Amino acid sequence: MNRDALRNGLRQIFGGGIGIGMTDPASPDHPLFPEERAAVANAVPERIREFAAGRAAARAAFAELGLAEPVIPAAADRSPIWPDGRIGSITHTDELCLAVVSDTASWRGLGLDAEEASPLSDELWDIVLAPEDRTAIAPLPQALRGRRAKLIFCIKEAAYKAQYPVSQTIFDFQTLAVELDDTRFRAVFRRDVPPFRQGMAIAGGFFEADGHFIAGATLPQT
Repeated sequence: MNRDALRNGLRQIFGGGIGIGMTDPASPDHPLFPEERAAVANAVPERIREFAAGRAAARAAFAELGLAEPVIPAAADRSPIWPDGRIGSITHTDELCLAVVSDTASWRGLGLDAEEASPLSDELWDIVLAPEDRTAIAPLPQALRGRRAKLIFCIKEAAYKAQYPVSQTIFDFQTLAVELDDTRFRAVFRRDVPPFRQGMAIAGGFFEADGHFIAGATLPQT
């Protein structure tokens, strides 16, 4: 895990005032509080390790801000229950686990996602890509289209996580279309998801490091 590259990339996306945590999801050395363990009481060992690594990464992010390392239970919808006044996001792959945390005075939502930087499986294209996404990908060389589709998948995951604390709404990939500009993106709503209206967008950034696409989305307080 190239921690410096990951940290620098995340800092470029989220700026200051954000705590960043990183852990190895394969490690068994991430203890859980009883309130957290209840969320994975019936899970297989691999899922428990991933969950524990995510909580450990989040606690490391709190520690980076000089805050006490909290208990982070899971809600019925499996989303993290952050301490009052705090907000964050957690992501993991087989090889890395990342978390960012900050305060609700600054942010309505934060979203973070990491995906292996490989082509998106053909069977997922119709699920993930909106018509606008397909139009944007079409001019690319054939060899690059699958990777761009995977990047769009990663961005939509991050944007979804950022909006969920605000809308409390579950929606599919077709709800958003992604506009890319260098290392920044806009995830544009294709329909109303109150309080978001069709045409509104969630902004963020992305980078590639350690064989992964990393995308982060932010919803600042207005």
